[in-house]
Amino acid sequence: MKKICVLTLGCKVNQYESSSLLDQFKQYGYLPTDNENDADIIIINTCTVTNRTDFKSRNLLRKALSLKNAKPSLMVYATGCYAQRYPEEIRELGMIDGIIDNQAKADPGAWFGQLNYHFLSNIQQADEFNYIPAQTMFERTRAFQKIQDGCNFYCNYCAVPHARGKSRSSHFEDVIAQAELFVQNGYREIVLGGVNLGLYHDPQSDKDLADVVIALDKISGLEIIRLSSIEPQLFSARLLEAISASRKVAPHFHIPLQSGCDQTLIAMGRKYLTSDVCRLVQEIRSIHPLAAIGMDIICGFPGETDTDFRNSYDFVQSLHLSYLHAFSFSKRKGTPAYNAPNQINGRIIRQRTAALVALSDDMKAEFITLLISTRQNLKGFIESSEEGLATALSDHYIRIYCPHDKAGGMLTITPERAYQDGIIGSQLRI
Repeated sequence: MKKICVLTLGCKVNQYESSSLLDQFKQYGYLPTDNENDADIIIINTCTVTNRTDFKSRNLLRKALSLKNAKPSLMVYATGCYAQRYPEEIRELGMIDGIIDNQAKADPGAWFGQLNYHFLSNIQQADEFNYIPAQTMFERTRAFQKIQDGCNFYCNYCAVPHARGKSRSSHFEDVIAQAELFVQNGYREIVLGGVNLGLYHDPQSDKDLADVVIALDKISGLEIIRLSSIEPQLFSARLLEAISASRKVAPHFHIPLQSGCDQTLIAMGRKYLTSDVCRLVQEIRSIHPLAAIGMDIICGFPGETDTDFRNSYDFVQSLHLSYLHAFSFSKRKGTPAYNAPNQINGRIIRQRTAALVALSDDMKAEFITLLISTRQNLKGFIESSEEGLATALSDHYIRIYCPHDKAGGMLTITPERAYQDGIIGSQLRI
């Protein structure tokens, strides 16, 4: 059989869409491979969230086109957010077989096999969620389920809405059908995702993310529902109530804070203040006192003074989070921040980012100590079992280890001590 290799950069939404592509190419007689040298088709699912991901996207495309030069029958396609925004840059790299926009990539039946097919619609005009059922998530124990696409916020630094278009959501009945399909195919943990997940709303049924949580909680065989990143202001009272009532929502919440300084948040065009975030953290901990709470932080936004950064650092430190994802500010063409005054020196940005990465390491270590001292039971689905030691990503977003010689199934442990990048403990049940 012929083989297809999909190389993916960026977010969980891209990961879901790549898995969907692999799934659909089965019908054309293609088997998935991780080895580009063995592939008959290579699809690069690109990302444009930073200059670095632009670079990585171009690098993967160059390598694929180099392979095509040696093997002319190889077909190379580009899709994803970098392809959506910069198709001309991709065309300059070489004889690529196709550039597929973010809306069309869900349905290869519309473009596969057509020579020199460069389909790039105006993504800003996309008003329907392109739902294609996915059967499997290749080589993953968790199913990533995309239920929303696009974003309406257009924050001053962010290129994603320009590459994904306005918010649109999967119909509620399709969300449930997809989740049930994943469970039928053996997945017992589903990660709900979207470009801006909290904006999920099906205008046909008037259902929102809270309704999705309530419905998935009732699916027999589904053990863990994990929510991906949700903007602070989109944790509605109904959503928090649904989380509180759920038996299955993982006590793990990722919040894109971006700054802990109100002045910087306003300059970024964010739609909340630090006081709102503080209240949200308190509300989450009133539901799950030992919840894993992580946040994104951007370092070096134009105009961020040393005092602003210190205020941001002190704020996130005061929240006693489980981890941080710290990013250096990256200028994105077409955004207000690109030409904003008072750009920060790169050396200073790197120093600030390093300081927050170190803070994140300390936070994670403190969280691990807390889970061990409270003997908080942790559970997750076994990803591998080598030399009698099984490992899983727990519901509290800490990797767990346990003496066990069988892959598959759920691992539930009582923590005993820190081990490698997580916690080792004794098994309660499988």
